[in-house]
Amino acid sequence: MRTDPGERNHRGFIELDVRKSYRTPWTLSAFNALPGSPVSIGVFFTIALLIVFFAGRSLADVGSNSAPEDLRVAITQILITAYSATAYAFLLMSAQKSTQDLSSAAGELPHSEFFVDRAGKHPWWLLPLIGASAYLIFGISVTDATTPDPVNPWAWRAWSYDIFWHRVTTVFFVWWMSCFCYAIVVESARLSKMSDKIPSLDLLNLHPYRPLVRQGLTNALLVIGMASVLSLLGVESRYFAVLVGLWIMFIVLAWIGMMLPLRGIRSMIKTVKKQELQWCRDSLKRSRDSMKSGSTDKPSIAELMAYQNVIESIRNWPFDSPTLIRFTLYLMIPLGSWLGGALVERGLDFILS
Repeated sequence: MRTDPGERNHRGFIELDVRKSYRTPWTLSAFNALPGSPVSIGVFFTIALLIVFFAGRSLADVGSNSAPEDLRVAITQILITAYSATAYAFLLMSAQKSTQDLSSAAGELPHSEFFVDRAGKHPWWLLPLIGASAYLIFGISVTDATTPDPVNPWAWRAWSYDIFWHRVTTVFFVWWMSCFCYAIVVESARLSKMSDKIPSLDLLNLHPYRPLVRQGLTNALLVIGMASVLSLLGVESRYFAVLVGLWIMFIVLAWIGMMLPLRGIRSMIKTVKKQELQWCRDSLKRSRDSMKSGSTDKPSIAELMAYQNVIESIRNWPFDSPTLIRFTLYLMIPLGSWLGGALVERGLDFILS
């Protein structure tokens, strides 16, 4: 069936428009424009926010309008804001590096240039939509749920300096956090789809696909880090119910971030492993028949059995036990963060008293 030239041109324009809509998020552009690693930039961002906060607090007439717990929450939300921005930028950078490394290590991959070019980029209109929607759905509802009665959380004239920072930082960290969660799923799915297009796979050499395991561990660590920083809010009892739901959500997200990048290569390993085991069974039958007939031109049964055992021992998921142990230890980090938050609360109470 012949395609009309006008229809081909129309499709070409649509593909061009879609390609142009994918842009580098402004957060990643800002981190790329600054000198230093994402971690160092995040540390300086945190320090800068704290300096601005305490400088403004020293100039403002705080008086009795701000309670000690409001100060603790304000400091914690500054830390959450800085971490969410840093984790988001670090995730996108890591996804770009993993895509590039996989393309280089795995040889010629179909459409590899497409995946490398698309890594870390998203529709310019989608991320603002996700951030704004997350704040309208979750940010406002959580603010209402964690504000003690009979205080109206939106009576801005009654806000203290610390409460003002609560409201402002909530907008930013909910925005960055929602984009971070979206990016983990999308970037992981892209890596999975990319690895699913590998034309051939050597079961005895899975080292070229280590970038997928590295990205999975990075995703899990960043998610658990997010849960850990949020756990600092646990020193305030009004946030505990919200934190329980967030912990459950982040544990699920960490598992998804760990496994989703490996889904494509797991499917490849499973398929190739099945083919190799079938070859072993067929070769064993031929070697057995050859042995019965007195011929010795076939591989020995012992060699075939040894090779079959090697293939059977290869995991469908391309990671080893230390990787699983590391992931399990990651899940313990929020507990340490919560205990650390309790110690910080005691220290602040001692200083303020």
